[in-house]
Amino acid sequence: MTEHVTEIDTLVVGAGQAGIAMSEHLSRLGIPHLVLEKRRIAEAWRSGRWDSLVANGPAWHDRFPGMTFPGYAPDSFVAKEDVADYFVAYAEKFHAPVRTGVDVTRATRLVGRPGFRIETSQGVIEARRIVAATGPFQQPIIPAIAPRGPGFHQIHSADYRNPQQLPEGGVLVVGAGSSGVQIADALIVTGK
Repeated sequence: MTEHVTEIDTLVVGAGQAGIAMSEHLSRLGIPHLVLEKRRIAEAWRSGRWDSLVANGPAWHDRFPGMTFPGYAPDSFVAKEDVADYFVAYAEKFHAPVRTGVDVTRATRLVGRPGFRIETSQGVIEARRIVAATGPFQQPIIPAIAPRGPGFHQIHSADYRNPQQLPEGGVLVVGAGSSGVQIADALIVTGK
């Protein structure tokens, strides 16, 4: 029995902001491509972050070309669910070739010719090019210097969802980037 192999010029792995933007550019250039996403489009925005997350920049800055965030003023900071819905709407606007629910399990160079063999949960794909659009923050890092042990509750922003999951008492937020500032604000609002 012969293995069925799908062939495509470019395979984009990940259908978040970078993957959808890449697909839009490839579409404009007429380059045949496919976008694979292991869950839903922009899933990290929906389930991989805290409840009160908003975009790091104002709507006028964080939008895709030719499409504003519906229901938001240009200087507003868009809520995470609306960001995810926006990515879906943008992908639909230019008919992005996205396949959701597909895990990429392995990618290897083809032997004797250019390109790659990509093994997925739904079969094999051969592509001349691969774009990894899986996001930069996949592995939480807790420095070795951070104290550990009983009586000390520590949580990384990747696992934080809302103030209710934290025990009684004071909270120290380490880091003043977008995540740290937004989480600290949510904690202050709830009296932590």
